[in-house]
Amino acid sequence: MSLSDYLHFQGDLVLRLAWQHLLLFGLSILGATIIGVGLGIAIARVRWIASIVVPLVNLLQACPEVVLLAVSIPLLGIGFEGALIPLFVKGVLPILRNTASGLAGVDARTVEAATGIGLTPRQVLFRIELPSALPVIIAGIRVAAVMLVSVLTLTAYIGVESLGTLIVQGIARMDPTPLILGSALTALLAVAINYLLIGVERAAANRLR
Repeated sequence: MSLSDYLHFQGDLVLRLAWQHLLLFGLSILGATIIGVGLGIAIARVRWIASIVVPLVNLLQACPEVVLLAVSIPLLGIGFEGALIPLFVKGVLPILRNTASGLAGVDARTVEAATGIGLTPRQVLFRIELPSALPVIIAGIRVAAVMLVSVLTLTAYIGVESLGTLIVQGIARMDPTPLILGSALTALLAVAINYLLIGVERAAANRLR
């Protein structure tokens, strides 16, 4: 079946899968950002936490995505929850690492000056340190986002619909049309998100100048 014929007959399916893919991506990158930034702040604040958290996150990051998804099934079942938790895990490391390094790179004299005028540690964090580290944090989010867009295709193997469903259908039916379409849409989405976040990263960097 040609691409035009496939889109004519299966256009609604493609749109539904694309929307599902975007929804999963949005939830997974949001969760990974919250966890990654939170852990990054904790590591920057309390150094000994790094000796526990970083090796654990590195170990989970090294696990193949398919293994994490397979392990999640008996624990969380098939569905959104079973897909999202492994995605959180895969997206956390680059955000955590960049948050910790971004906060470590904030000028100590600026922090001392802010403390000297009476700002509390919480105020220093949210008014000085996080805004200064924001471009580096966004760079970590960008790396995680591009990775998650691709990893999301694997959720089709545990029964969660995404653009990976087209790829799996193409392989199962030996039909190149859905296989190519699913791969192309995933790649285009990754490129679009990458360039979008590059723009956000540059805007954040320009505000610091």
